[in-house]
Amino acid sequence: MKKMKLLCILSSLIGSLVVLFSITSCGSSSTNAATPAWKFAYMSDHKLDQTTDPINYTNLPAVQRMAADMVTQGVNMVITGGDLVDGRGQDVAGLNAQYTAWIGAMASVYNANIPVYAIPGNHEYWCDTINSCTSAWNTTMAPQLPAGRTNNPAHPDMEYSFVFNNAYFLGINQNQFEQGVNRPYYYHGNDMDWIESQLAERDAVAQPHVIAFGHMPQFQLGYEWTDHNHKSNREAFWDTLGGAGAKMYLTGHSHLYALALIQTKDGSKSIYQILAGSGGAEKDS
Repeated sequence: MKKMKLLCILSSLIGSLVVLFSITSCGSSSTNAATPAWKFAYMSDHKLDQTTDPINYTNLPAVQRMAADMVTQGVNMVITGGDLVDGRGQDVAGLNAQYTAWIGAMASVYNANIPVYAIPGNHEYWCDTINSCTSAWNTTMAPQLPAGRTNNPAHPDMEYSFVFNNAYFLGINQNQFEQGVNRPYYYHGNDMDWIESQLAERDAVAQPHVIAFGHMPQFQLGYEWTDHNHKSNREAFWDTLGGAGAKMYLTGHSHLYALALIQTKDGSKSIYQILAGSGGAEKDS
């Protein structure tokens, strides 16, 4: 991880379930020098299929352990990349019950006043109707999100940017529902107009670190969302992140941990894709 150290971003695994990052001051600018070291954690994919857990649909003991670990480690902030629950076929009441259980499992983090930024994954969109999905998220999850976010108007409280200390974060919603059809996209892609507009407004001096997180890996073999149909969108996303100086993209969906250093299309920049979908979901076959 030598390159990560040079970027003043350190990462480590906690129990193979959550990835912990430490961002330290570096460079010669007064802005950077005034920012002390701080930590954030990334976690993703806590859902369990309804056969494995027909009551909660979430690996609540794993979430509880991760929450306790993060408090012990003294993280300043938490981001999570979706599939908190297994929402397949659920109505508003069922989804609200699942989200409430997840929030309860994270109680040690919330009680420590550690902000938690969550975005949905594909399982948050596999409910019975689009209205159920958005209503339950807005009712139960959105009120838990920290203030100060800049929402994508098309998907408020599900896709947003925010500043934390000296870092600029993009939480990206890549699933959503098909336009005019009551059926979820398995992978919708990245809203490049919105992403570019957010990065254009960033203060690069005050926020030298750019970190994006979304549910779906942008580069992975064997899955349809990395096929040729999405190639141009993925390349535009990667090039835009590289142009903004981003060094990492955090993701999940696959229930494992994998790290890859991937170049932009012109080869001028490299960005880590950190796949950390090992948050308690059933093992991938």
